[in-house]
Amino acid sequence: MKSKRIKSASHPITNKVIFDLISPRVEEGSRILDFGAGHGHMAQRIGEEAERKGIEAMDCIYPCEIVPEEFKYNKVKCTKIGTDSKIPFDNDFFDLIYAIEVLEHTPRPYDFLKESHRCLKSGGTIIISVPNIMHILSRFSLCLHGFGELFPPPSIHAKNAGRICGHIMPLSFPYYHYGLSKEGFKKVSFTFDRRKKSCLFWYFLFWPIFKLASRIYEKNLKKYDEEIWFENKSLVPIMNSMDMLSSRSCIIVAEK
Repeated sequence: MKSKRIKSASHPITNKVIFDLISPRVEEGSRILDFGAGHGHMAQRIGEEAERKGIEAMDCIYPCEIVPEEFKYNKVKCTKIGTDSKIPFDNDFFDLIYAIEVLEHTPRPYDFLKESHRCLKSGGTIIISVPNIMHILSRFSLCLHGFGELFPPPSIHAKNAGRICGHIMPLSFPYYHYGLSKEGFKKVSFTFDRRKKSCLFWYFLFWPIFKLASRIYEKNLKKYDEEIWFENKSLVPIMNSMDMLSSRSCIIVAEK
C-alpha cells in the first residue's frame, strides 16, 4: 500500500511534467539529487518509482533542504544545505540533478549550476523549473507597475524566504542558458508545464507584432555585434514564441 501523498508547493502539472522527465532515468545504480526538496513530494514519487522497479529508494534519491527537519518522506535521509548553493556531495556522484521552483529563491543560482556540473557524471542531466517571468501577462505587469508575475516586492525576513515574496532572482531562460553553457553543459533546452489560457488570447491578438519585433531585434543585434548575435541567434525567436509567451513555468533541461 502506498504511503499518504506528501503535499507539494509546486503546481501539480509542473510536478507531472518534471516527473515524466525523471522517471525513465530511475534505474538500477542511478543516483538522483533533489535540490531544495521541501516536504518531499517529488522525492516520494521517485522513491515509489524506484521501488516499483525493484530498487531501494535510499539507493536512488538523495534529497537536500535548508530545513531538513521539515522533510516528511522517511524512507530516505534529507541532507542539510545552506543558502550558498553548495551541493554537499562528491564530484561525479549523480546521474541526474533537479531543482523544482527553487532557484528563484536563491541569491547564487549560477553557483548552483557550477556545483551541479561538478557533481554530475559525464552524460548526466540537470532539470530546473522556475516561474516564467517572460509570459505575456507578466510582461504587461512589468510594464504597468514594474513587478513581473510571481515576482512581487521581495522580503528580507527569513520567515518569508519560502513564500512568493521570497522570489529574489527573476532570471529568464537566456540567463539560465548562459549559466549552463558557461559551465560546459550541452543540449540546453526549454520546455513548459502548461499554457495559460489568458496568455494565449493576447498572444494570438498580438502575434504579428511579436514576430515583427523578434525579426527587428535580431537584425539590430546582428548589426550591433555579429558575434553576440551568432552566439544567441537560437534564443531570440524562443523569447517571443507561443511556448514562452504563454507558459506558467520555465523548465530547462541540459546534459553534462
